[in-house]
Amino acid sequence: MSRKLIVATCQHPVSADIKKNLDYLKRFIRQSVQKGADIIHFSECNLSGYAGEDFKSLNGRPESLLEQSFEKVKKLAADFKVHVIVGRHYYGKGKKKPFNSLFVIDDSGKVIHRYDKRYLMGGPEEVEQLHYSLGEKPLTFTIKDVKCGLLICHEWRYPEFYREYKKMGVELIFQSWYDGNYSSAKFKKEGKTLGEVIVGTIRSMAANNALWISASNTSMKESNFASFVIRPDGLILSKHKRNVAGVTITGIEPDKKYNDPSEYWRTLLLR
Repeated sequence: MSRKLIVATCQHPVSADIKKNLDYLKRFIRQSVQKGADIIHFSECNLSGYAGEDFKSLNGRPESLLEQSFEKVKKLAADFKVHVIVGRHYYGKGKKKPFNSLFVIDDSGKVIHRYDKRYLMGGPEEVEQLHYSLGEKPLTFTIKDVKCGLLICHEWRYPEFYREYKKMGVELIFQSWYDGNYSSAKFKKEGKTLGEVIVGTIRSMAANNALWISASNTSMKESNFASFVIRPDGLILSKHKRNVAGVTITGIEPDKKYNDPSEYWRTLLLR
């Protein structure tokens, strides 16, 4: 029997308001389960909000509210017996700055993995590195016999990450973005073009590495691109509407064969 994983790729307007973010999580978890999802994928910092964009500093942020809200998400995962990927910051031991992280919660409500963003946008004195610590390693997990990996936003610019996961046997990458909250003028000037480049690049990464990719983005207006899912030949299989909160359900079929002209040489390179 061929394998099939039902993925819910979600987008909502991420903001500094943790309670509002949680409300979207609750709503979309319920909707996704009703549509048969095995795993629900949310965007970067979608529970906590994104430092430097949604708020100026992490100092004074309501950490107790964030933890309480995260516990509610874990309980929902257990109640509905579904896996959930959530974006939030996380203070590692001895770290003055938190990690920008994705948490994988299993269908019993237990956190089974945490991925920390490894390549932050810009240099040490630029916005993201001023607020967050650097992650150190890739992360894989398996659900319904499908091997998965995680990436976050700016890491789309580094093809070695996708090839690294391919070498590790990953079949599906969940990649979360915060590429939005632009003014209309800024979107017209640079956001629209950047969004087109991101989508084109991710299609290339999927096709070059024969990977399924679920790409979740914020829908906060103006968002640079709508969330989407790509199959291993680079074709966009499903896509949201830009700036509109919602859920897209996609059946991932890792055993299905697609056109793959680079298979011979890639196989040699990965030996």
